[in-house]
Amino acid sequence: MNTNEHIWDIFISHASEDKIEIVRPLSNLLAHSGLKVWLDEGELKIGDSLREKIDEGLTKSQFAVIIFSHNFFSKNWPKSELNALFTRDINEGKVIIPIWHKLTLKEMMQYSLLLSDRYSINTDKGLISVRDEIISCIKEAGKDRKLGQPIYAGKLIKKKLLNFPVGSVLLMNTYSPPDFTPILVESLGDDTSREEFWQKMKTKGLLGTKCYVFSNLRNYWAHINSRNIWDIN
Repeated sequence: MNTNEHIWDIFISHASEDKIEIVRPLSNLLAHSGLKVWLDEGELKIGDSLREKIDEGLTKSQFAVIIFSHNFFSKNWPKSELNALFTRDINEGKVIIPIWHKLTLKEMMQYSLLLSDRYSINTDKGLISVRDEIISCIKEAGKDRKLGQPIYAGKLIKKKLLNFPVGSVLLMNTYSPPDFTPILVESLGDDTSREEFWQKMKTKGLLGTKCYVFSNLRNYWAHINSRNIWDIN
């Protein structure tokens, strides 16, 4: 397991034709505001698999800023990214932050009625305003940019186990360094599966063992990819 893996705050999806005018300056503004930004030219190196690196950025960025423009809708690759991000948006809540660049409402409706109905930020307000609204969107989403914080850290107790939200991830104590391999990781489902999980813990003699519980898989991976994470006080 690679403990040095990056976790980004924002993935920027865009058409390459918009990079000089809007994407690169906006990326710099966001980075100077303290956000970790995934932008292809900053992450891709010679010999990298384009698909694998973009997949990594898509799945390991907390939010996605999408620069919608005429150029964007003329390309297949950005639209493929959009499809992947829509799946995350449906499953995880607010992920997509839409930016309109040189598009009117009428034009956007011609491209996508679904997208035209979303509240969006328009670049005609200027990049400083766009940056400020992106930061505001992140705060309003109720998500902490510092991913990886558990919603529970303590002993595994049945009453607690039954009350964790569906989709949360339970991590038992880990083996000693250097491998940092989890003894057990469990994605929590319905009451029936949790009862079965509880019985399995009895069999393994792990009841009362300390654990972390994360609200979702993304926060679990952020925790795993950080360094000083293993001690539970």
